[in-house]
Amino acid sequence: MKFSFAPIIRITGLAIALTALECRADNDPLVYTGIIKPIMANTCVSCHGEKKQKKHLRLDSLAAIMKGGKDGAVVVPGNVDKSDFIDRIELDLKDDDHMPPQGKPQLTDKQILVLEWWVKAGAPGDVPLSSVKAPDDVKAAMGSH
Repeated sequence: MKFSFAPIIRITGLAIALTALECRADNDPLVYTGIIKPIMANTCVSCHGEKKQKKHLRLDSLAAIMKGGKDGAVVVPGNVDKSDFIDRIELDLKDDDHMPPQGKPQLTDKQILVLEWWVKAGAPGDVPLSSVKAPDDVKAAMGSH
């Protein structure tokens, strides 16, 4: 009977690859998937997701965000002043156009800072955070990243 190390080598290689991915997620997350998408998932997607799209706007994927909704683009990469998304999250909570609306989970100041930075940085997708310049206050707002 012949013994082969091939399955063990494949399993070990897979374990090393998965460990590398975990380290990446902890130390150098992908900007959209690791930082922006979780913020949106907790505060925006219940009204602007796959199941429900107020004003025909979806905020559950980068492509959908860039597509915009019934009223057009909501994010203009590199320009927070022309990004309706930023305008609405910065409105006073009592304003009817404020997002998320009253009674829904609200964005924290740190999350707003991160989202503003993301738009100013050109709304980068799945690139490592280390490849995009983030000011120290934004890095601090992101937590351990």
